[in-house]
Amino acid sequence: MTRSTFRIGVAALAMAALVPVASAQLVIGTTSTATTNGAAFYIDLNTLTASTLWNSASNKKVNGLAADTATGTLYANDAARLNKWSYGSIGTAPTLIGGMFRTNDNTTFNATGVDGLAFANSKLYGITSFASAAYRRGIYELPTAADANSRVVMKPVWTDPSGTVSFGGLEYNNANGLFYCTQSATTGTWTPGIWTVDAFGSGAATKLADFPAGQTRLDGLAIGNGYLWMTEQLSASSEIRIYQYNLATNLYEDGYFSLPYTDPSNRASGACWAPGANRLFPTPGALSVLGMVALGGRRRRARA
Repeated sequence: MTRSTFRIGVAALAMAALVPVASAQLVIGTTSTATTNGAAFYIDLNTLTASTLWNSASNKKVNGLAADTATGTLYANDAARLNKWSYGSIGTAPTLIGGMFRTNDNTTFNATGVDGLAFANSKLYGITSFASAAYRRGIYELPTAADANSRVVMKPVWTDPSGTVSFGGLEYNNANGLFYCTQSATTGTWTPGIWTVDAFGSGAATKLADFPAGQTRLDGLAIGNGYLWMTEQLSASSEIRIYQYNLATNLYEDGYFSLPYTDPSNRASGACWAPGANRLFPTPGALSVLGMVALGGRRRRARA
């Protein structure tokens, strides 16, 4: 299959302060542990540029991302810690809400990491593959405020009866009322690819599509403008790739866009569709962490 490649030069940091309010839509996160590295990026899909929302100082790395567009809030989690970030707070790390826990008796509480977040029907949800004899893997509802003991206590909505699912990305499609998930490895009967879960209905889990050929670690997942947007970190080529899947045609389109990222310990993890998250100009003090970088990419014909 014939491929063409395009690269765009890196924009200067000094120009970042002069950029007008952009019409970017996609926010992606990383799990970098280096405090100077970007942890969340705002992707303008019209200009193919990315700017840093916050870096990973104070362990504000991103495993999952979800957007409440009604209140202008991004929710992000660093392992079992749930955080929130207000649209436009460029260069400011998210605020800790509390640690996430599961309980069966309101007496014993177990801290639980979450792999992906989604916002649906005005509520926040998370997907976890952390299982034990007492708790199952699955989709849980998360309160957006901590209790008196600084705990965010998770409530199961859908759990995997096999106990083998290993979903990473999580997103909710308002158009059909289904959760969409990414499965990056063969675990039990679950095979890599995109899955849907009818958590509010029958509970059925259905495989929608395989990943693009050769890709195995697509993790971050967002839905917007009729597409699934999936992120993957490739340490060997020092980049984060963003793939798009057309929900109307059930085809991958335009290959991928790539964001340079050289941290070998990093993983491209969370993603969400958040129009306007970068809507305010940064304060002067934020310019040290706000940079713009152009996305490279490789396009190919649409295929299943």
